[in-house]
Amino acid sequence: METLMAAELPQQKAGGGLARRLVRLLRRKRSTAGSVAGGEYDESSLDSSINSLSKLKLSAATLDVLFRNAAVEKKGGATQSAAAPAPALDSASAHAFVASLFAGVSAVKAAYAQLQQAQHPYDAEAIQSADAALVAELTKLSDHKRQFARDPVAAAKSAAVGPPVLAAHADEQRHLLRTYEITAGKLGKELRGRDAEAERARAALADELRAARALEERVHPGRTLAALDGLHLSGLNATHFLTAMRHAVKSVRSFAKSVLGEMRRAGWDPAAAAAAVHPGVPLRHPGDAKFALESFVALKMFAGFHRRDFGLSSLHDRSSYDRRRFFVEFAELKAAPAVAFLDARSSRWSALGEFLRDRYPSLVHERMEASFFGNTAQRGAVASLGASFPETPWFAEFAEMARRVWLLHCLFFTFDSGVGCDSDDSASIFQAPAGARFSEVYMESVSDLDTDGDGGTALTPPGERVVGFTVVPGFKVGRTVMQCRVYLSRLARQP
Repeated sequence: METLMAAELPQQKAGGGLARRLVRLLRRKRSTAGSVAGGEYDESSLDSSINSLSKLKLSAATLDVLFRNAAVEKKGGATQSAAAPAPALDSASAHAFVASLFAGVSAVKAAYAQLQQAQHPYDAEAIQSADAALVAELTKLSDHKRQFARDPVAAAKSAAVGPPVLAAHADEQRHLLRTYEITAGKLGKELRGRDAEAERARAALADELRAARALEERVHPGRTLAALDGLHLSGLNATHFLTAMRHAVKSVRSFAKSVLGEMRRAGWDPAAAAAAVHPGVPLRHPGDAKFALESFVALKMFAGFHRRDFGLSSLHDRSSYDRRRFFVEFAELKAAPAVAFLDARSSRWSALGEFLRDRYPSLVHERMEASFFGNTAQRGAVASLGASFPETPWFAEFAEMARRVWLLHCLFFTFDSGVGCDSDDSASIFQAPAGARFSEVYMESVSDLDTDGDGGTALTPPGERVVGFTVVPGFKVGRTVMQCRVYLSRLARQP
């Protein structure tokens, strides 16, 4: 007998602690119900109480001890338990009572969530309905508490007489599902609100960027393409073409600089490469190899520029394009992101894709790419029809350069009316041949200072200034001449 009582003491303590926790929980529900009418709700305290109750794991033996100990305490304490044993309680009744208890708690939680939802936005009828439902559920829990306090065994048997345990579990899950639906709706509303805030922030940022570009254009005209925003065909003039040309030339110079950097990392001799590009033209300074490489890139990219199909047989249908068709393509491509025109699956920019596939192999030799990157994967991807273009910084820079040249090409033919080159609305492209005498009207020297053999600098006499090679071609739009950039040499004029 002593052994049995010693073994049951911890269980009595556990059962009494659980009973006290239930009493505290129900008291808290009653205080919460009182605050409902006042409009004040403590969601954190309610959720913590419900969560603490939801985490209870009760076995059949624990439930039996709980109700037996509660009955013993009702009759006079643990001293009388040995003399007067508690009435027997089957586990089914205990489980039925706890199942109904948990169903009631989940109903309270669902009613409280419904009440919170009715407050934002404010709905008086919904608030009254949810408040009544919450009070009703709390009243049921209070009745459970009073029955349990009077006679735990009778309370359990009364619960067993009611709906089956499975029905109580179904009610609990239904109330929990309703709570989750309300929570999901609240989170969805918050998400939509934050999306709206993000959209407003993006719009504000776009406005700020447009204002910054406009300010930069006023301070430094021609440095950005902002001057070409909102352009109309009737308002085109040579200044717009000059702006687009400067951007194209800047991109050509940037890619040539990248080529020079890759050459140096791969151990190539830039001076030897320059000699291969323009043989017979001595460089006045080893650093002038960059001009030869820039000339190589520009002449490759601008080859066939004067033809509507850009010299590509696959684009022969562009020969019938008129000024408006070229202008529409210019306006759409200028606003398109890089991801759009680099998508090989898109047929909208198929003409630009053909231009990329044609110019990349002619500009980047197979041995050059293999030496730079250790393989020719990018070259193979470009050559494969239907395959996506390489997503590498190297090809991205090349593609941006090609896009700007293509934009300039489209804008070029918006000035071409099909009449003579001397017309006010015509356009032409030109370059200076090697050995030609320098002209300040049609040419611009990349450097007016020549480096002599002693390492000093001396200005070349005007009579000896001849063209070594063209770095960037020039343009003539109407009556406006945009000088070609040339590298000067002391070579005698070829007969």
